[in-house]
Amino acid sequence: MTRFLKISGAVLACLGMAELALRLQQWWGPVYDLEAHATNMDWYSDVVNHRAPKHLVETFKGKSVYGDLAGFSYTLEFDDHGIRRPISQTTVPNCSKTVSILFMGDSVIQGYDVPHSVPDQVAHELAEKHGICSTIYNTGSATYSPAIFVPLARQVLQAIKVQYAVVDIDETDLGDDVDRYEWLITRNAAGENVGVRATPGNVEITQRLVAIRSRALYLQRLAEKMYVMKVVIPRVDIQYDLYRFSRDHDPDLETRYAKELAIFRRNLTELIDVLGQHVGGAGHVLFIHHPHLENLTPDPKDGKVWNDMVSATVGKVAAEHGALYFDATDEMRKDFAGRPQDFYWRSDKHFTFEAQRFYSDAITAFLAGTSTRTALP
Repeated sequence: MTRFLKISGAVLACLGMAELALRLQQWWGPVYDLEAHATNMDWYSDVVNHRAPKHLVETFKGKSVYGDLAGFSYTLEFDDHGIRRPISQTTVPNCSKTVSILFMGDSVIQGYDVPHSVPDQVAHELAEKHGICSTIYNTGSATYSPAIFVPLARQVLQAIKVQYAVVDIDETDLGDDVDRYEWLITRNAAGENVGVRATPGNVEITQRLVAIRSRALYLQRLAEKMYVMKVVIPRVDIQYDLYRFSRDHDPDLETRYAKELAIFRRNLTELIDVLGQHVGGAGHVLFIHHPHLENLTPDPKDGKVWNDMVSATVGKVAAEHGALYFDATDEMRKDFAGRPQDFYWRSDKHFTFEAQRFYSDAITAFLAGTSTRTALP
């Protein structure tokens, strides 16, 4: 009995020391966060799958990726409708025209800080170079795609009125629509997309992490967090190969991906219809497309660049339904002057600040009518 008491006492002492150590590291660091104050269900949405952040501070991490800009921090803020704040508004003396434009897209349109976002740059260039004053609303958010743009447009356009809509589409959007969101779409009796439900796996992970904060003992918090990280996340976290369509060089992509392209076309068509009802018709809807590095640089394995299936599909759907389409690939290829690798963050598929400016310039020229066509009659 005495030995049992000694062993029990030693175990309790070790557990007590471990509990104290976990509390101290949380207070001093934390080295391993067991409070998870930043984890909450604010992102949850059964309309747009995941809401854009109300307030989030991001930082460029890694000199190997961002070079001298490593450490650059910026803030993301969106309102309840999914519109980034502050809104971009510009004016100059004697405006030749005043327009309001809704921008939709994923992280490329979301941008970094507001001045380093395509919609804000377009707003300022329209004013400074063309005397066009504008109010531009940015609803771009990471991993959004046409499946989400449809219910997002329904939501946003109940709150604001705009004359034009600009929708950025790139190679991630086909994969996002087909793999990430198609199975989560909610349709009404008329078959209309009225929402994209929150991804169940993401809900489970968040709920478990939030629940950890209610545990009195930090040892229990540690055990539960380790379970989430080592068991739950590997079980529910689905890894999507969003670029498999663009890497494919099958001679008949239209046939090979007939099912996937039908889903993509349906979402694009519904988006044109929803936007057109609010902006004065499909002719006031502009789809834009930008290149990834792989669209411009051959793969060393096979010597081929990515195919143009996504951009070609968007162009066809736009033409069929009276919307406009602008592919900036050729213009940006010229801007990059044979060194496209210098205009994307290393090991990151996003534009550098300089490339972002080139993309904004190309869009502005198209909108203002200084390119071959005009989107702002």
